[in-house]
Amino acid sequence: MAEVTKREQLIFDIATAEWDFFQQVHNTGGRASCQDDPDTFFKMRMSQWMVYSDEVLESYWEDLKQAAAEGRNPIFEKYGRMMETTYPEEYEQIRAHLPEISEKKASMVDRLAQIHVEWDSWMLKNYPNIRQNGRVFTTQDDSAADGSSSESYLRGEMLTYSERTVELILKETEEAYEKGDNLLKQIIANETAFYGYASLEDAEAAHAG
Repeated sequence: MAEVTKREQLIFDIATAEWDFFQQVHNTGGRASCQDDPDTFFKMRMSQWMVYSDEVLESYWEDLKQAAAEGRNPIFEKYGRMMETTYPEEYEQIRAHLPEISEKKASMVDRLAQIHVEWDSWMLKNYPNIRQNGRVFTTQDDSAADGSSSESYLRGEMLTYSERTVELILKETEEAYEKGDNLLKQIIANETAFYGYASLEDAEAAHAG
């Protein structure tokens, strides 16, 4: 068995901390089914963090430790922010419990969301069978019936990160974008690999029909 690298251990530790925070989130409609599915959770979260540098991982790890020290739950905050466009009345009841967002962070998240939407549209065009199983696309598509979009999910999550972590992620995102790379494609390729597919093309073919 191959030895676990320091980077692999950090990614696993991050996903474990997120899972622990997730277990503490209480939904108004009762416990969500995904809170009892650690296998899917770890595959999805680790797939995401695998695309970023050690510097991003270490910065976010500090964010998680800081949140725990302050008695904050970033997963609660993420889903709370996502409720603004799906359950606005409930959002008004919890918004006072969400940390203030600086203009700088909000601006950086806007840029991240803009790139993400472009990448997401590219995925729909090139891998429609895979993409159609995901969330709706943009914040304007949000509704109580259809849930939060991938854009709103990204916004909600990024706003829980520290300014430093967002800044690092934006730097790496813009560098990838300028080179013509698509980090969302890489994340989804990681996910499909966890599920045993040899490539995105194999996963796309398997999801046809």
